[in-house]
Amino acid sequence: MSESYQQFAIVVGDSAQSLTEKLNEQLYKLRGKHPVVTFEGMIARICYEETEREPEPEEEQKKPVIKLTCQDCPYFVPVLKADGSVDQRSRKGGCPFTKYKVTTRDHDVCEKLLNNLNDGEVKLCVVD
Repeated sequence: MSESYQQFAIVVGDSAQSLTEKLNEQLYKLRGKHPVVTFEGMIARICYEETEREPEPEEEQKKPVIKLTCQDCPYFVPVLKADGSVDQRSRKGGCPFTKYKVTTRDHDVCEKLLNNLNDGEVKLCVVD
């Protein structure tokens, strides 16, 4: 949301040359603010528009985007082969928080993990 209002700048000169120089300097500073000049002898009155822009709530609180999937969750239980190693072919795995206790590894993480991260119950670590 933004709000616009009028402002004024007064420029006074001793001569036409000094008034012109000062006026041009002010007009340069006010470019983009729609300045309008009126003259009264050696006085120039500049009317311009000032705009205050309130930041949008989402701009105000920009948070870093973190893309976590179920395979990043410590509660995710991948499908195992007979020898006990993770079966990379399977996209499914176990999850204690889903309705049928099954999820896919590429699914976005649930609120439970995010809440546990925020509460400090679950911590992130760097993989070597």
